[in-house]
Formats: sequence, structure tokens, C-alpha cells
Amino acid sequence: MHLITLLAGLLLLIAPAQAEEFDSIAAVVNNEAITCSQVDQDAQIMLTQLHQSGSTFIPAASELNQRSLDGLIVKTLQKQEARKLELKVSDEELDDAIKNVAASNNLTPGQLKAAVEQQGMHYDEYRSNLREQILKNKLVNVAVRSKIQVSEEAVQEYYRKYLEHPKPRREVKLAQLFLSLPSEPTPEQLAVTRQKIRNIHQQLLAGKDFAQMVAIYSESPDRQQQGVMGWFMQGGVAQRFASALEMPVGQISDPIRSPSGFHILKVLAERWKDPQDTGVSYDEVHARHILLKVPSYADAATKAKIRQRAEAISHDLQGASDAQFAVRAKEDSQGPSAERGGDLGWFKKGAMVPAFEKAAFAMKPGETSGPVESPFGFHIIRIVARRHIDPNSLQAHRDQIQQILTNVETQEQLPRWIASLRAEANIDIRKCPSQASAQAIESGDSEAVQETQTDNQLKASLASWKSAWEKQDAKAYFSHYSNHFTVPKSFPDLTTWKAARTKAITGKRYIRITLSNIKITLLDKTHARIEFTQHYQSDQSNSSDLKLFLMEKTDGDWKITREMAAVPAK
Repeated sequence: MHLITLLAGLLLLIAPAQAEEFDSIAAVVNNEAITCSQVDQDAQIMLTQLHQSGSTFIPAASELNQRSLDGLIVKTLQKQEARKLELKVSDEELDDAIKNVAASNNLTPGQLKAAVEQQGMHYDEYRSNLREQILKNKLVNVAVRSKIQVSEEAVQEYYRKYLEHPKPRREVKLAQLFLSLPSEPTPEQLAVTRQKIRNIHQQLLAGKDFAQMVAIYSESPDRQQQGVMGWFMQGGVAQRFASALEMPVGQISDPIRSPSGFHILKVLAERWKDPQDTGVSYDEVHARHILLKVPSYADAATKAKIRQRAEAISHDLQGASDAQFAVRAKEDSQGPSAERGGDLGWFKKGAMVPAFEKAAFAMKPGETSGPVESPFGFHIIRIVARRHIDPNSLQAHRDQIQQILTNVETQEQLPRWIASLRAEANIDIRKCPSQASAQAIESGDSEAVQETQTDNQLKASLASWKSAWEKQDAKAYFSHYSNHFTVPKSFPDLTTWKAARTKAITGKRYIRITLSNIKITLLDKTHARIEFTQHYQSDQSNSSDLKLFLMEKTDGDWKITREMAAVPAK
């Protein structure tokens, strides 16, 4: 009997012990485990993304797994740091963020949900990813941005250079490939990383795709966005990167050394921004307030008592100094500015709710108001100072400039902060079963090299099959099946099977496929089998199945010769 036929029959049964196989540990980060299946799944996602981008360059499994493990270690460290700082994202914050995303795309939240599912992502997964991103931003704001001090001299210099006499300015969209260095690298570490960045640079000059090389090698947090950093003008990046802003679209920079590592920048696009209209001058006030909240369930009597308390506080503070008001705000205010002594900073008309704004702009510096009612409760307002703003002045642009310069310094500090998390953590790297082939490659085992290349080809073929199904592209889907594909017994012929499959894979609002527990067995040089767990989601159904493919290499491509549902033995 032919070997393939014999194995196909035997493999219809999968022992329960295999389904319950223990998940090995890839790393332990401060007593928190990262499993090999997490690494494999993340690497599979990267492989799928590379294939969908049209890449003909498929990296070694060891490269993909290392990138995946590094990313999961950083993500784990950031989650641990967020827990340490007691940072959370409430459901209200998440809902507000979704409303903002929807509004920025001219959609309602309901339309955004439909659009997300149309693209093949389950809405709950989208919410989970967004919550994770908001938490990460909070963490960066607390751990990095809040510690950055922008000097008055730097603000004034930026204003003199770019805003005092405004003119059209070129803005470029930058992407980066980044390799990190420890805070105090040894000469050996520096030499190894410098040689690696030079090799990557040579591959890019030879025509390798920048986004694909970022996915494989970059160690920056923006790696998952293909290295895209955003739009920048002169003054909006660190001086060492300024020359990149003069490059033409499509050009890549030489490797650039920074305190955190080595960077290669690429200009993705450009645009010219005209100076903003001067506009008209306006007034601003600097205010403090004490807020007494009125619960939504409060009756008239309760509300009256809260007003009486506000009147008493206002009476006590008439004629008080700014410092005395600040102390009382810390004691009594129920608003988020309480810890700052009720300080709201400078604001112009339109920034506050109407009742608050009307009262504030009617007052003089040093005055304290009576109770002012707004949707938030009762406010006692104190005006610290007033000023008249020329829209082209330094004062008018101060907040904008401080934000730009803070972003510049954040670009510098973020990789250092991530490196410090790793340096201070207890990280125990283990070995996953899939690393065996990578070790054999490093030792020069040519058979292992061939086996790993074949393994990657099979995974790429599986990822492409999955992608075609998710895109509901029947032609691309069927291209993964061999000309002598064995039709399942429940169908009389290939035509009937194709018709049924076409109906199953098309006409959905969205399809989301997740493949896990992928096991590849090479039967010989041109035949293989793939076992995996297939999780299927669409707007119409949800299922999870064990699948088995028999594959054959034909004209350099791996094709499916038989497809079966693997049923555990009873």
C-alpha cells in the first residue's frame, strides 16, 4: 500500500493524549510564563502578514520565533508595570475611545462595529486590543512623558526658528527599523549590533522590502505598525535624525546611532503645510476651582444641602490668598484637579461648559465666585490671572510647542525605558521544541536547513489558504488544492464540492479564521501532513475543529491533496 494512503487512514484518529499535550514554556518573566504556543501563534501572525504583503522573502523560523518572543517579553513587562502602577482602563474610557474612533471616521459606534466585523475581526477582540493600546498609552504617559521637562529656552528657540515668521514647511512620513542596545553596552555587544544593522542596511539597499525587514528585525514598539512613526517637520525629531527629513520619498538613511541603539529611517511620503491663518486675538484666564459633585440619584433636598456646603466654602474663601484656596481645594474638591489645588491652567472661551465659562470670564484676578452650577455639580471658582493673546505670539503656540518637544524627547526615552524594564527584570529563556531545527541550522546541518525551509514553505501555504478564505476569494482559495485533490466521500464529484465550498466561503459580512496547535510532519521530500486546530468565526456561525491536510509539492508549490476532519479516538 502507498505510504501516503496508509498514513491518511491511520491519521483519521488522533489520540486524546495528543489533544491534551502539555504546552511548553518559552520564557518566564518575573514569575509569569510565556508559552511556546503563544510564541508560535504570534510568529504565525507575522508569517501571514508577510505573505499577505506579497513577500517572496520568508525568514527562517528561528528569526520569526525570536521576534515573537522578544515582543511578548516586552508586552508582559509593560502589563506588569501597569499593574504595579495600578493603571486600568475603565469601560467608560473604552466606550469614549470607541466613540472618538467612530467620529474621526465619520461613523456611529454601531457602524464602526459593522466595519470592524466586515474586515474579519470579532468586535470583542477589537475592544480588547483597543483597551490594551489605551493602557499602554497611559503607562507611557506616566512612566516616560510625565518625567520629561521641556525648558523655556527650547520652547523659545523652536518658536523663533519655525513659528515667529511662518512659511510653508515640508512634512514627511517616517518609518524606522530599530535595533536596541543596553544602557551601557559592552564593546562586544556594540560590535555585534553594529554589524547586524549594517547587514540589514545592505539588504535594504539590495531591494529587500522595508516593512518586511521591520517585521522580522525591528525592536521598536512601532514594529507592529510596519515601523511607521508618523508625520514630522524640522524641529519635530531629535537633531541626529534631522537629515532624514531632507531625504526624498522612498529613500532610506544610513544607520544612525542613538543612546538607545541603531536606527534606519525611510521617508514614506511627503506633504507641504501652509502657515495657519493668523486669526484674531483672544482672552485667556488662569483659574482654580473646587467641585462638589451632585449624584445623579440625588433628590431636591440632597442637592440643596450640597449647594449650602458650596456657599459656606465660598464664604470662607472670600478674600483668601491663592495659596489658601489651593489648600482648601486639595481638602474639599471632588474633581480630578484636586491634587493640583484645583488648578485648571490657562484656557480660552469654548474650553469649558457654558455656565462655568460665563462666570470665569466675568471675574477679575483674585476674585472667588459663589456656587456655579454645571452638569458636573457646584463649582467655587477663583481667577488667578488674565491675559490677552496675540494668535501669532509665543504664548498662543506654547502648548503646541511643548507637545512637539515632549514627543521628540519621548522618541528618545521610550526605547531606553523599555531596555531598563528588561534589564531590571528576572527573565528566564527556555527552549521550545521548534527550536531544535534552528539549533541544527546554526551547527551547519544541511538536512535541518532543508527541513526548516520546507516547514516555512508549508506554513506560508497554510497562511495563504487561510487568508484567501478570510477574504472570501474563491479563486485564490481553490488555487491551494492539487489538480488530483481527493474529493470527500460526501460529494459525488469535484464540481459539486467546489460549489458547496464556494457557498460556504462567500457571502458573509466577515470571516475570521484562527489556526493553532499546528503540527507539520514531512513524509518525504514532496509529501507532508499538517494537523491543526481551526477556529472559525463569521456573522453567521462559530465553530472549532481539528483538521488534517495531506500536502504534495508540485512545481515548487505545496498543494492540498486531501482534507479531513480529524476525530479524536473514543
